Amino acid sequence: MAKVLRELPEEEERREEKGMPFFPDFALREALAAFTYLAFLLVLASLTRPPLEEVANPNASGYVPRPEWYFLWLFQLLKYFKGKLEPVGTFLIPTLGIGLLLALPFLDRREARTRRLLPGTRPVRLWPRVAGAAVLLALGSLTLMAARSESPMKPAGPRLTPVQEAGRALFEKMGCLTCHRVGDRGGSRGPDLTHFASRPDARDRVLLHFSGIAPAPGSSMPAYQLSPEELSSLSEYLMTLK
Repeated sequence: MAKVLRELPEEEERREEKGMPFFPDFALREALAAFTYLAFLLVLASLTRPPLEEVANPNASGYVPRPEWYFLWLFQLLKYFKGKLEPVGTFLIPTLGIGLLLALPFLDRREARTRRLLPGTRPVRLWPRVAGAAVLLALGSLTLMAARSESPMKPAGPRLTPVQEAGRALFEKMGCLTCHRVGDRGGSRGPDLTHFASRPDARDRVLLHFSGIAPAPGSSMPAYQLSPEELSSLSEYLMTLK
């Protein structure tokens, strides 16, 4: 009896060194995990609807596309790396993160292994846990900040009246942002309109441009003919750009 008891630990050690056979034990466990995830995705897709935006308008040149939620953290990261620093946010930081994940098996050179998977039973060093938690916290924070940012079709600013909102819609429908810049949106071919209303001749310039009389002096922009209602709403919107 004593001899049998002495042999049991040795038999357990040999079984643990041998490990789990790939088929059918490990393959079955992986198949069950994949089936569980697939079933969860099917239920989630059947109970929720995709967050579709407005119908695409080719005249809305000021529209800023937004990525899906799993790339929102990268979208938010680009706000901190502009101009020549864009490669830092688009390439360097993601590449370093992926490289760190690929290097983890080579950084952890411990010889001890265990098959115990319960919390607190598997020997894990502290720094991988801290690094993993920091990465998840950073990605979650950037994603939340991007999700809470202003809609690309509604730039930040004071609340507009219905007339001013109609003028803003007309401003984008006419493609004014192709040449003019308002805040951090638009082109650079024409004058910057971010503080257009602070100019003393702002309202006169609106009348010259859009009443069909003549373009503003020194401007290459052609004259537009708008109805009195459109001219009024566009003028009211432009006068909010201070």
